[in-house]
Amino acid sequence: MKNVLLFILGFMMHVALNAQNIVVNSDLEDVNICVEHDARCSPAGWFYFKADPAGYLNPSTPNKTISASGIHHFNLMAVSVLDSSRDYWQTKLLCPVEPGKKYTISLKISSTWADPNLNDIGFWFTDQFIDASKDTLLQPDHYVNFLDAKVKSMKNGWFLINKEITVTDTASILVIGNFSKENNGEIIMKRHRDTKPISIFVDDIQITCDKATPCIINPNLKDSLYALKRRHSKIEVIQPIPTAIQKPIFQDTTKQKPIVDTFSINSIQFALDDSRITDKSVVKMLSPLTQRKDAIEKMEVIGYTDDLGSEEHNWELSKNRAASVIKLLVEEIGIDPKIISVRGEGISRKYEQKDLNRRVDIFIYWK
Repeated sequence: MKNVLLFILGFMMHVALNAQNIVVNSDLEDVNICVEHDARCSPAGWFYFKADPAGYLNPSTPNKTISASGIHHFNLMAVSVLDSSRDYWQTKLLCPVEPGKKYTISLKISSTWADPNLNDIGFWFTDQFIDASKDTLLQPDHYVNFLDAKVKSMKNGWFLINKEITVTDTASILVIGNFSKENNGEIIMKRHRDTKPISIFVDDIQITCDKATPCIINPNLKDSLYALKRRHSKIEVIQPIPTAIQKPIFQDTTKQKPIVDTFSINSIQFALDDSRITDKSVVKMLSPLTQRKDAIEKMEVIGYTDDLGSEEHNWELSKNRAASVIKLLVEEIGIDPKIISVRGEGISRKYEQKDLNRRVDIFIYWK
């Protein structure tokens, strides 16, 4: 009997883990205090596209709509005839969605209208944070709409939306907003017939994995996202900076020392808590090596991270970043892997800006 109980308990724990929500701060109740103004400006772990967050409703918001649960929710400006822009919020998933896997999406929505229009809300899974300094109008070819979702009426004008999806591409970023291909004027005339801006209220966002294909949750990602406090400037995890720095370290022919060139690959290639090189333009920067690779005696590739997350996690992440660069050097440039040494140094605090510390340094020793 005891063994049966242990089996049932283990099975229940297995199901619970497999059904774990992969959306950070899904009820939006954890509040970020932005460092620029020392004010409550956004939910922790979530990022608004423009420099100044808008549409995060909390107790200090006058005439606010009652939240579906708790006291916080999003107010997404979905349609406005005054301009072409729309509101979007984004976050990094606790584990990436993967092709072929099934997921269940649920969220609660309300509207400035009696019933929210499901055309005005969607999910977009992408691979990078998006930063917009001016207008925001996203119209991707493929995104999740909720026209065929299950809808259940709730109290206070809220509706529970449920939908099951099968993902076709790997993606780690969730973006929420209106992705309709129609322009705002067409949407107003066809569906709303009113010139007032239309808002969609969003609360309690969940994405759960199929029980048969569980997700491996990154235990450090939530803390890393919560540690990013800036909200009134460009998103820290994707702040544009020079793609590479190249400078000679020394060239002393009198003492016959080897010539060393240094390349630094930073956060343009490495997003927060990620080791993939997503910007292959770095290949162009390194392409001159293809003409001189026979003159290279050895190369050192050293990976670094910022100081968000645990030392153990960052140690592994720095090694993975260095490994990604080696893969690029071997496959794209044609460098002999036998002359490459690699190591991860973990956390770097060399630069004041955290994103500058998410980098890989390459040292090239010429013959």
